[in-house]
Amino acid sequence: MFDHELTLYEFNLRYLQWLMADIDDADLAKPPFPGANPPVWILGHLAICTDYAARLLGGRPECPRAWHKQFAPGSNSAALEPPLPNKADLLSAIEKGHARVAELAPGASAEMMSQEHEVELLKPTVLKTNGDVVAHLMCTHPAFHLAQLSACRRSAGKSPLV
Repeated sequence: MFDHELTLYEFNLRYLQWLMADIDDADLAKPPFPGANPPVWILGHLAICTDYAARLLGGRPECPRAWHKQFAPGSNSAALEPPLPNKADLLSAIEKGHARVAELAPGASAEMMSQEHEVELLKPTVLKTNGDVVAHLMCTHPAFHLAQLSACRRSAGKSPLV
């Protein structure tokens, strides 16, 4: 299950690593423009989303509990309070989370994936099942945030990757 999504999930992870390769810890709290999310929030958010996907696939969350509050959907990235995680810790959490999701996804229960999801934020969307939400968390959701990280890179004076 999730064969195509796993390929895209790996692509997203590698692209994230490429985007972040030359971003320093000192730049993590700098949003690309007023009102935008800074890289630290985006990375923390992507890390906790691996917990959400793993949970839907029968796994357990592994990110620190505080991150789930700091980097939750709809949280205020302008109100982040130090100490904030560093780039290495955030990337490590994302990489470990990706590995967990990639390990769990092939064995996902078709019955569980076909059940209606319980994510209130996504109820009004076309995503109706747990499988839809897992696919979103593996593909479209990270891609959206990768675009934000690209904007952060450019704002920090980095050259485009392609």
